[in-house]
This record gives sequence, structure tokens and C-alpha cells, in this order.
Amino acid sequence: MPSAHLTPEAFARARAFVLEGGRALDAARFRHAFEGGEAGGVLDALRAYRNDDGGFGQALEPDLRAPHSSVLATLMALRALQDLDVPADEPLLEGAVAWLHTQLHTDADGSVWPFVPPQAESHPHAPWWNQRPPGELARTFGGFRVNPRAELVGRLWRWPALWPDGLLAQLTLEARDAVLAGLEEGDANGHAAAAVFAGTSQIPDDHRLPVLEYLADVLPGRVQTIPEEFAQHGLNPLMVAPTPGHPLAHALEEPLSAALAHLIGAQAADGSWGPTWTWFGQFPETWPEAEAEWRSALTLDALLTLKAWGRLEQTSE
Repeated sequence: MPSAHLTPEAFARARAFVLEGGRALDAARFRHAFEGGEAGGVLDALRAYRNDDGGFGQALEPDLRAPHSSVLATLMALRALQDLDVPADEPLLEGAVAWLHTQLHTDADGSVWPFVPPQAESHPHAPWWNQRPPGELARTFGGFRVNPRAELVGRLWRWPALWPDGLLAQLTLEARDAVLAGLEEGDANGHAAAAVFAGTSQIPDDHRLPVLEYLADVLPGRVQTIPEEFAQHGLNPLMVAPTPGHPLAHALEEPLSAALAHLIGAQAADGSWGPTWTWFGQFPETWPEAEAEWRSALTLDALLTLKAWGRLEQTSE
């Protein structure tokens, strides 16, 4: 039977894995979250992934190895900046938001952010980032209507002064309507993006609450619930309710408890947590590097999740 808490010894193994063999960014974020490290250390490490145009790339998202700025990598940077609760005048944030403004693609159905630039096709990447034949990426991600738009809108509401009011309001309406049009049952990341939107209290209730109600209705029948499912990539309940304070947590109490128990038990002997996916033989010479970087990032994520849920017996805080 899996333990209800991560033991101090298991935490120590995870700490050593991140600090001794992980990415500099993950090590800096660990020190900030668990050992009183300065936020400046995280910002310094994040700068290594920033490009001159203000966007982020440089394999910040390990499944995309292109150096060019991408919405995908810039979204990951926003997650880290939000965790730090940086002010709106933080230069890394200002540059990222300004770059995102230039990446909006507008058509008759509204405005979306394509996940990755065309140049990324010529660099190693996971199969789901393939862009051939033309339009393949948009088909894979439903035209980008929910993912990444719903998450980006949610995160931009944390710093609304950086975005034109009218445009942010329009994007919010479009993201809401895209979610309410219905999410495909197997679209794990789409549900996670919508959950960020639903969990962002700054979004006006007339937009946020219908999304929250929709997700609370459909998610109990769609999230993973048993160990065999948690061991595979899919809609883990922790993806949509990463903290007990998330408004979806109450609707998912039992699967969340099971997911946390499985997370504790899934730690590898070296202290790490690894990805539940591979590149299925695409760019086989590069996947080991990406897998190692994911192992660093996912180990940090696991520790932050267990901390948020009070599942660490003891840390060095």
C-alpha cells in the first residue's frame, strides 16, 4: 500500500537528484521553494532560455529542441514567473508578454496562439509537434482554440495591466466559448488548460464560472482513477487540480487522493520521477537528452505538488 506521505529519506533522494544532476533552472526553483533561495536565482536561470525578441525557447520545454522563441516555451516561462509572483514590471515578464502580443493569429473565428514556429520543424522534437503536412499542428491541437489559449488567457489575467483591456476581454470571451463548445474526452492537455482558466480568480465570474461548472460536471468521468492509468500519459486529476485550493479539487477528492498516493509510490530509486511518454522512435539520438531534462523538471514538479497537498513528512524548509 503506497505511503500517504513522502518520507524524509525519499525527499532527500529527490533533492539530491535535482541539485546534483538536474537543470540549473530546476535547482534554482527547488532552492527557492524549499530552502529560502532568492527569486533572483530563478530569474537568472530562466534568462538562459530567453531570446533577444523577448520570447523563450532554447529547449525550455524539453520536447521541443529548437532555439527559436515559441509560445510553448514562453508559456512554461510564464508558469515559473507566476510561481515567483513577480511584479508586472519584471523585465522577463514584460518582454514575454510583449512577444506573445506579436504572435496572435487572427481569423474569422477569433485570435489564437500557434504553439510553435515553423522553424521548429527542422530541429528535434516530439511527434506531437510535427508540422508536416502543412496544418498538421493546428489539427493536432484543435486549431489552438482551447490549448494553449485558455491557459495563456488565465495567466495573463494575473498581470492585466500588461495587456490591452479590450483585447484581453475578447480573448477571454473566445476562450470561454471554445471550452463550452465541448472538449474531446481524450484531450488531457486541453482540460488542463481550461482548468487554469477556471481556477484564475481574476477572470470575471461571468466568463470563469460557466467553465468551472462545465469542468466540474465532466471531469469526474474523464480523469484517471487507478494506478494502471496513472502510469500512462493521460488526464491525471493533478493536472486540473494541482493544489487543494483549486476550485475543482472538491469535485475530484477520491481520484486526487489516489493520484497523490501513486505519485509518492512512483518515485524511482535514484530519487527522480520520469515522463510517462516517449518520442516513439522519432529523433532517437536526441530523446535521451530530452528524457533526462524531463526527469529533472518532473521531479521538481512532483515535490512542489506534494508540498502543496501537505504530503511531505519533513523537508529542509
